Amino acid sequence: MHTSKSAEGSHLLSEPPDTVIDRASPIPYYFQLAELLEQQIRSGRLPPGTRLSSEPELGERYGLSRTTVRQALARLEQRGLIERHKGQGTFVQNGQPGLWLLQSSEGFFQDEVDRLGRTVTSHILRADRGPLPPWACQALELPPGSEGATLERLRSVDGLVALYVVNHLTGPFADAALAITNPNESLYRRLREQAGVALHGARRTLEAVAAEPWLAELLELPPGAPVAFIESVSWDADLRPFDCYRSWLRTDRTRIYIQAADATAAATHPLTAHHEREPA
Repeated sequence: MHTSKSAEGSHLLSEPPDTVIDRASPIPYYFQLAELLEQQIRSGRLPPGTRLSSEPELGERYGLSRTTVRQALARLEQRGLIERHKGQGTFVQNGQPGLWLLQSSEGFFQDEVDRLGRTVTSHILRADRGPLPPWACQALELPPGSEGATLERLRSVDGLVALYVVNHLTGPFADAALAITNPNESLYRRLREQAGVALHGARRTLEAVAAEPWLAELLELPPGAPVAFIESVSWDADLRPFDCYRSWLRTDRTRIYIQAADATAAATHPLTAHHEREPA
């Protein structure tokens, strides 16, 4: 990508002047930078094949360390938005239609299909407060019978039902989740904006199951049809769990992408490693 010079240093030509890192926000800097670059990719200002500025140039532009820039780029790479070529640079890449990155911090597939121009809609089946099921209390490290919010949604891609998901949240995050008025709104984005929590890591399990009659009816499948079952718990930068969910996915309408890493890489991955704020 082409850059230009000013008194403030190297910057992206496509970037609006008011696009900056919010130093007062509780959201980690690497997360903010990844969001800013992702917005440019989604809007088409950074089309597929565009070469991004180097890590030092991005660091100078946003006033961030190279380590933080690298974390942001790793997040974008994990989400399939960019691709690195040794000796050549980092490039915006073409996405794959109907792709849900299982490690994606958003948890759901909305961002993965939104960036490809597909339409995601949701129907809220339930949104209330009450006792949480035993598995959710255990996942959220709460005493049995604890209360929290339950958000139950049926999600469609391009008008076709693809996912049934039930979230359970606790504390102030429960209030933010229940205040959702737009069923198509991203839950995790709302939590960042309204409750000031940024997902720092998650643990997810995946297995194939046969759809029971009630589930088959929701997903428009014959009873016994195979679906992907995902169970997840998410935690913040202080390693406190704040959300868990169970979801059932039609893999004939969207695919799951899993990126593997060795133990050393996993230990330092931005979604699992402890994040330290940059000095102001």
